[in-house]
Amino acid sequence: MNENLQLPADFHLKERRDTLSGKTLLTIRHISGLTLKVLPFPGFTRKFAALTVPCGAIHTRFKLGENTIAVPAGTAHFLEHCVFSRDEEGGLSGRLSSLGASANAYTTYDHTLYYFATATSFTEALQVWLDALITPRLDEQRVEMERPIILAELDQYLDDPDTRCTQLMMENLYAAHPVREDIGGTAASVQAIRAEDLVALWSAWYQPAALTLTLAGDIELNPLLEDLARRLALPGASAPHLLPEPLFPEEQRWPLSSQQYQQMDVAAPLFLTGIKNTAMPANMKNGMERALYQRTARLVLDTLLSAVSPLYDQLYHEGLLNDSFSYHLADDTSFSFIACGGESERPAEAAEKLQAGLIASCRKGLDTTIFEAQKRAAAGDIVRMLDSVEQAGLAQARSNLLGLDLFDYPAI
Repeated sequence: MNENLQLPADFHLKERRDTLSGKTLLTIRHISGLTLKVLPFPGFTRKFAALTVPCGAIHTRFKLGENTIAVPAGTAHFLEHCVFSRDEEGGLSGRLSSLGASANAYTTYDHTLYYFATATSFTEALQVWLDALITPRLDEQRVEMERPIILAELDQYLDDPDTRCTQLMMENLYAAHPVREDIGGTAASVQAIRAEDLVALWSAWYQPAALTLTLAGDIELNPLLEDLARRLALPGASAPHLLPEPLFPEEQRWPLSSQQYQQMDVAAPLFLTGIKNTAMPANMKNGMERALYQRTARLVLDTLLSAVSPLYDQLYHEGLLNDSFSYHLADDTSFSFIACGGESERPAEAAEKLQAGLIASCRKGLDTTIFEAQKRAAAGDIVRMLDSVEQAGLAQARSNLLGLDLFDYPAI
């Protein structure tokens, strides 16, 4: 891919080869701060593109220079809708679909990600996609078109047991941090969002210095870089920008309350246990340190709670868990928690025995045989992922949040 690569002015290239897989990763940076991560897949038909935006639901207050900016809960999700979803002319989703591209976007607590993959018309699809991301329509008319769609989406979530269970857990884990708010906001906060809120968020967080563009596939880079050079040469695009500084309220150490119940008409009762991570080093900002911490925590969870663990086996055979059981770690510089649960005919008993089992397992120490097996499985997953254009591209797009390359993970 890069044999005949001609870098336009103001771009800098760094090439890295993974000794384990033989794969190559190109890191191309522009003077504006925009970073490209390119995973070449010579001979592959599928091509993938993703834009990583380090702005999510928790970024409702931030400092930009001397100014403090506050936006209603759900603004990041609302912005994603305005950029990505359909309108009467088809919207970005419809236009990409007409070109044969499958596209998606999502907003989490700490970031927003836009991505698409296609086997045809990649260059044209990329142009349409970049146009929508770099020059979105954020006027009041667009906002009013999108508002009822988001309100309807929130109404649907109110009737979804899994979503309600998760939201109740978050509201009881956290007293002040905005992570306790639904990613989509509330009906009241969505009603309060105005075009100027979306513009304020987009102007602060969707600037080149904050963004990373990830590409994977057999892609001709020269015309793509020339197009980016033209876009970044527009007035103000290459000028140095202040990056926003997120602002968060002081959060208490312990959960707000220990339990909560909600009566709903469901096919099967369910429970969710949340564990607020109060041991997380508050000053751990380095991306490699955070990745090591997160990967370690997930391996511990795999050892304690996967289908091969003694605790899962015990609770399963007691009829307290079924195949719906799942667990995950959510971790950022300002919050960290573990959530685990699923359907159970005896949810209170399942939650109590799960908590007691986790405490006992941690006091006893990890089963080293299971831990080593989970570690080998995780390493194998990385190797297999590098054979897929879309999986590798998506994993690199998420790694950008920590400032890491995919090739860092085997060492971790």
